[in-house]
Amino acid sequence: MKRIVLTGLAAAFLVVGVTVRAQTCDPQTLDDAPTSRYQLHADGTARDLRTGLMWMRCAMGQTWNAGSKSCEGVATAYTWQDALQAAQSFNQDSGFAGHTDWRVPNLRELMSIERYHCSDPAINLEVFPNTPSVVFWSSTPLETFPTEVWTLNFGTSHVVELSMQSQFALRLVRSGAWPNVIPPPATAPDAATMVN
Repeated sequence: MKRIVLTGLAAAFLVVGVTVRAQTCDPQTLDDAPTSRYQLHADGTARDLRTGLMWMRCAMGQTWNAGSKSCEGVATAYTWQDALQAAQSFNQDSGFAGHTDWRVPNLRELMSIERYHCSDPAINLEVFPNTPSVVFWSSTPLETFPTEVWTLNFGTSHVVELSMQSQFALRLVRSGAWPNVIPPPATAPDAATMVN
């Protein structure tokens, strides 16, 4: 895992300037997020058997198609405050898959679905189909800079500190909660060990 700080136009490029590329995975590296780790449901949810968390398989703005088992449409970009409000409004408007306790994941939870041996996007596309290779919000603000939030770029696998006023994608989670911890220094030998 790499930690990068971007601001202004460079940060905006992470969402707006995305070019579509095919996912690449390193076959020499252990698959840390195999499909067998998830219980997939026809209602567009997936339960992570390792963490117990239930995820929406689509990003907010996309629509689950049960017939094709895919996410259709384009992920919506939100500011951080709008993302938090969107989760609350979503639950008040009947939620999803019979649940009304969806929320923005904390950074550690978001990192738990990252597929470290893949990029563009760094996620299991069988579990989370049509995930864009963009930045996704976490609910974890920086303690030292109250106007910045930890995000995860699923295109590059970078954890990035970005302004709350930036606009990024959102995936909701429910059930339990993993500890909301700050990532280790960029010199950590193996980012995958963080989520064990």
